Amino acid sequence: MRALLIAALLVATGCGAPAGDSPPASAPPDGLSATDLSATDLAFMDLVIPQNESTLAALDLTASRPGSALRPVATQLEARYRAELAQVRELLAQNGKQESDQHAGHDMPGMITPAEVTAIGYAEGTAFDQQLTALLRTQCEEARTVARAELSSGTSKPVVELSARIVAARAEFLTLLKDAS
Repeated sequence: MRALLIAALLVATGCGAPAGDSPPASAPPDGLSATDLSATDLAFMDLVIPQNESTLAALDLTASRPGSALRPVATQLEARYRAELAQVRELLAQNGKQESDQHAGHDMPGMITPAEVTAIGYAEGTAFDQQLTALLRTQCEEARTVARAELSSGTSKPVVELSARIVAARAEFLTLLKDAS
């Protein structure tokens, strides 16, 4: 069963076809407390970290673009992405787990690559805003897909709650991006 849950999360993270919407898990399986981390919970958090870090690298570029329409949006997004990172790292530490870099160097949906950050760093004016908006939209959509997989298969109450907040936050971010463009 656990292998099936991991496979579902891997599919949702771009290693196969995207997973569909599913309702959140109602309770952890027998013998698992609300704070224990399952393989699915760990896989989810292992993706949140690089997704958020790569997005923060892209958002940082708006600081040098005072005329960017995305600058106010980036400030809002940055605070939320940093808070999510802090929460993931705290949950890992509370459970005696270390960060994994298993996705380092992977070009997966939702990961803004260093090459993409470099490319948009050279863009000017509206081209900068358009390119960054496109990357952020893709990241938000994929983050929602990954978070929905955690909602359907996760077992740790704090991690499932985080995934629900990510689903809602990315929907909000998509609206902010639409309004800014």
